Amino acid sequence: MRNASFITALSLFVAVTACGQKAPSETDMAASPCHAGEAALAADDPENAVAGLEACLESRELDPEREAIVHSQLGGAYLYLDRYEEALREFDLAYAIAETQGTTLNSPYVRRNRGIARYRTERLDGALSDLEQAARELPDDMLTHLNLGSVYQTMERPAEAVAAFDTVTRLEPSWPSGWIARSGALLELGMYEAAIDDARRAVELDPESGFALNALCWSLIENDQAAAALPLCEQAVAAEPEIGAIVHSLASALEDVGRTEEAYPLFAQAFELTPDSEEIEADYRRTHPER
Repeated sequence: MRNASFITALSLFVAVTACGQKAPSETDMAASPCHAGEAALAADDPENAVAGLEACLESRELDPEREAIVHSQLGGAYLYLDRYEEALREFDLAYAIAETQGTTLNSPYVRRNRGIARYRTERLDGALSDLEQAARELPDDMLTHLNLGSVYQTMERPAEAVAAFDTVTRLEPSWPSGWIARSGALLELGMYEAAIDDARRAVELDPESGFALNALCWSLIENDQAAAALPLCEQAVAAEPEIGAIVHSLASALEDVGRTEEAYPLFAQAFELTPDSEEIEADYRRTHPER
């Protein structure tokens, strides 16, 4: 069984100082939309950052190097807002300006951020190229390795995903999602006991997290321990009742212990919540052939 019911709680963090500009003064901010946009970005205010940086670009007073940097900053602001297509457009513009105007844009953080935007818009080959390059230059940047591992896993390269998530757990050992992520990759390798250990670590770190509980639930199901998984699956659904993959895990555990009358309606509920998962849809069609 593929790992579709495995949920990783990934928080998106973007380094707002990626381009290395000095903090603007209050006088500068009042005088320039460019500095106002940068200040908003540094203050974790992406909506005002977008407004300021767009006004900055419209001022048409930028040399090519500065214009490329502002486009990259605007891409970062869009990334904060989960506006991934717009973020990718700005990062691509930044690199295109740098290349055609004979200037440079060599920040590994910008490369990383474009990789994230490419990953989130399913440009996996480009995402992999950007994130692998960023990882070489940023060996201790958790966000780079987290997204690199996610790309590897999406591309069904679990051994490389495990290596990337190893770095995440080393850098942030108290963050449950790193252990959840590595557990999922270990499952893809058939390393069930190791996956269970990582999921247990996540639950120890956050015992009320539906995502951590689901990781342990699913790892146990994959290791043919549905009876042991069942109470964990129930706790996970109680914590996150609107997550289709978590509901699917509970349905799978119930089916595996022979409680099909309870399981089959949950397969339908999981499909209603997450209709774009191939595995969830397959289990729904299998258990509801009349529909």
